[in-house]
Amino acid sequence: MSGQVKRWLGLTSGEETFAHPRLTARYASGLIAAAVVLAFLIPDGPLRLDERWARLMEDVEGSLLTHVALVFNAVGHGILRALTTGIVGLVLLIKNRRAALLAFILAEALTPLLVNLIKLLAGRERPPGAMIEAHGSSYPSGHAAYAGATAVILVLLFTKPNRHRRGWWVAAAAVIAGMAWSRTYLHVHWLSDAVAGAVLGIGVALLSLAVVQILSTRWREEDDQSSRRIAASASSSSS
Repeated sequence: MSGQVKRWLGLTSGEETFAHPRLTARYASGLIAAAVVLAFLIPDGPLRLDERWARLMEDVEGSLLTHVALVFNAVGHGILRALTTGIVGLVLLIKNRRAALLAFILAEALTPLLVNLIKLLAGRERPPGAMIEAHGSSYPSGHAAYAGATAVILVLLFTKPNRHRRGWWVAAAAVIAGMAWSRTYLHVHWLSDAVAGAVLGIGVALLSLAVVQILSTRWREEDDQSSRRIAASASSSSS
C-alpha cells in the first residue's frame, strides 16, 4: 500500500485507543474463537439454563415488556440499524477521523459476516412460540452481536478514558443486556444464543480497533523513517 493511500485512509495518524493493542487483539480473538468453538459443542436443543430462562420469560410476559422488546428488535435490524450505522459513519467522516471510521466499518461489516458463518456451522433450532418471524439458525443471535459490537465501539470512539467513561460503559452494558434479553423474551433465541452473540460482537469491536491501531502505528513509523531518509538525502546533497 502506497504512503499516499495510507495517509488518505488516516492510517499514518491513527488514534491511540489501547495502551497495548496487540494484547487487546489477542483477548478479542479469544472471545471470537470461543463463540466459534461453542458452535461445534452446543446441542441442537436448549440447555437446562435456556429452558429455565425461557419459562421465566413466559411468566413475565406483558404488554409493556413486549413493546420494549419490539423496540429493541426494530433497532437491531432494517432501516433503524442502517440509519444508526450511517449517522455514526458520517460523524466520523465529517470529523476527519478516518482511522476510526475504518475500524467502525470493519466492525459493522465483520459482525454480521461472522454471525452468518457461525449459523451455518451450528444449525441450532429456535425456541418454540416465537412472537416475531425469524429465520436461520438460532445460534448465535445477530441482534445481540450487533449490540455488543456497536455499543463497545461507540464508547471507545466517542468517550475519553476518564472516570466519566465508566457511566458510558454502564449504559453500553445495559443496551447489550437489553438486546440480549429482548431476543429471549420474544422467543427467537435461547439465552445461550444471545450471550454468545454479545460476546462475539464485543470481540469483533475490540479486534477491529486494535488491528487498525497496530497498522496505524506501524505505517506511521514507516512514514517517519521514509521522511527522515529523504531529509538526510536532501541534506547530504546540499552539502
